[in-house]
Amino acid sequence: MGVIFREHLGGTIQYCCDTCNTYLTHRGYLVSTRFTSASGSAWLFSKVVNIYYDNAVSRNMVTGRHIVRNIYCKSCSTKIGWFYEMAFASGQEYKEGCKILEVALIREQTDDMPETPFGKHILSSV
Repeated sequence: MGVIFREHLGGTIQYCCDTCNTYLTHRGYLVSTRFTSASGSAWLFSKVVNIYYDNAVSRNMVTGRHIVRNIYCKSCSTKIGWFYEMAFASGQEYKEGCKILEVALIREQTDDMPETPFGKHILSSV
């Protein structure tokens, strides 16, 4: 078993796994908040990291048939949403390659550390 490497995309408003607090994405990759999942609200993101995928399946959804894969947190294996691999309905192509994160399964947090040319640093009051 090797070391699990995790990516971090930065961002001031970040989204993490609610179970283990692993970084997933930030507000800049948010495409839409107008989705619904089994657990309630769901949001569409163009880029999410620190996840792995299940096998592709065909699902009939409210907006038509799609080929999707469930996505799981890389650290704790909690199912956190799904990935749109292919959309068959006209006008739904914008979802292809995007990921849905279920709002009940993620946590929003703010990164208040200042950005410098050398990375982020914690300010100390000396």
